[in-house]
Amino acid sequence: MSNIFTSRDPAMAAAGQLTLLSAVVAKTLTDCHAAGMEGVRRGRERRAAQQYANELAEARGRADELGRVAIRAVRHVASLEAEVARLRNAVAQRQAYIDRMNCRKTA
Repeated sequence: MSNIFTSRDPAMAAAGQLTLLSAVVAKTLTDCHAAGMEGVRRGRERRAAQQYANELAEARGRADELGRVAIRAVRHVASLEAEVARLRNAVAQRQAYIDRMNCRKTA
């Protein structure tokens, strides 16, 4: 293969070599761009996966806290129901006493 120094047509040889060199540079730039875009895509995927993992952890934490709140609420309702039952029993006993006292007065 001839170069610009040994060719009979140095301008044509230089143009051919410049064309080849431009093609190599263009291919290299295209490959670098593709590799860079792949890196950007992987970085986005990694950040999206990390964000998903963080949001999932937060949601689990909130769900755990809501579960604890629900358990406390159920226990509180159970204690209130027990207190209502005790108060109803006390009211029923007092009403029975009042009814007995009214029966004695009328008799």
